[in-house]
Amino acid sequence: MSTSTNTHEILILGGHFAAIGTAHYLLRHTVPVLSNLTPSTTYHITIVSPHTEFFWTIAAPRYLVNNELIPSSKIFLPIADAFKEYQPDQYTFVLGKAVGLDPETRTVDIRLEEPGSSRIQSMKYSSLVIATGSTSNSPLWQMNTNQETTKDLFSSYQSLLSNARTVLIAGGGAVGVETAGEIATYHPHAQTTLLSGSKRLLPRLLPSNSAAAEARLATLGVETVHNLRVVAPPSKNTKGTTDVLLSDGSSRSADVFIDATGGKPNSSFLPPTWLTASGHVSTDNKSMRVTAPGADGVYALGDVASYSDGSVIAANNAVAPVATSIGIDVASKAGTKVVPFVQKEYKPTQGTQLVPTGPSSGVGQVSGWRIPSLMVWLLKSRTFFVDRADGALRGLDYLKA
Repeated sequence: MSTSTNTHEILILGGHFAAIGTAHYLLRHTVPVLSNLTPSTTYHITIVSPHTEFFWTIAAPRYLVNNELIPSSKIFLPIADAFKEYQPDQYTFVLGKAVGLDPETRTVDIRLEEPGSSRIQSMKYSSLVIATGSTSNSPLWQMNTNQETTKDLFSSYQSLLSNARTVLIAGGGAVGVETAGEIATYHPHAQTTLLSGSKRLLPRLLPSNSAAAEARLATLGVETVHNLRVVAPPSKNTKGTTDVLLSDGSSRSADVFIDATGGKPNSSFLPPTWLTASGHVSTDNKSMRVTAPGADGVYALGDVASYSDGSVIAANNAVAPVATSIGIDVASKAGTKVVPFVQKEYKPTQGTQLVPTGPSSGVGQVSGWRIPSLMVWLLKSRTFFVDRADGALRGLDYLKA
């Protein structure tokens, strides 16, 4: 019987949808096949994440308004619990954050998240999966330094909203629209204003859906203002409210200001030659292989990658392509006579988005086709998919290859 003589280390950077899904797929499907194919090699997966809990960010707009509507225990879930089905020697979880990468030595510098310490550990990789996501312009829409910091932030906003008379939201995408609907429903005492930043809400959807969303928000008392953007960081004034400077030179003040305008990819630790002009990792749109020189055996998916539109769907649909790319590349380099993997390719789901406009209605479309508000309510507005959070963390979407 052959004994293992070397280890192939698959290093996964990230702790959200893309990273967790890829780890499950590899452990269930790719690694077992490779282990049988090359018994002299041990395959090991290391997941590097700056937090120990998985945050179901889809439900953030509703959790923002009241922690009784969605208990924190339903959307902040321990990552470690999701990997108990695997053998402990198959994977390692490292609490840390990537801060540097050397393509020549194939090492990533990890700043370990240890209390009172900023120790850097260099970790070697044979295959590297970059799933570090993005940093939102507001810390509300992501897991921050750790889960307790994020929970405390939401608690502070929940308190502010309970007493607010005016709320200003910047951003006319899905998060901005959903947040406006939730605040207007559960805090009707506050005058809520939504700055779309363009000529209409929800630019990914049909104009008819944009108009329907604005009309439904209006029935809740939300004022929508178009063609105005926030152009400078908000600042607190002497009255305790927040001032924002707008693109027409005017300014507005509000008791609560919420930025829902998007963010930037978490890619500053990577070689500049690996990045596009927007800072995303240059990635093949079908296989998720990183296309830059010196990026052999490197893959990227989720918000950090150039193919992504920033949606959870785009992250989830890229998991199988990444995992099969790794299987094919490793088997090919091993010189096996047969490569027992078929390349799965990423296929974008264009024109698909479900956007609640409060707990009782919503707008949406699937593959470009508009769907009724009742269907959006049935699918998302009622629960924000909270019932799917645990399954997503445990990789139930990837039970089959």
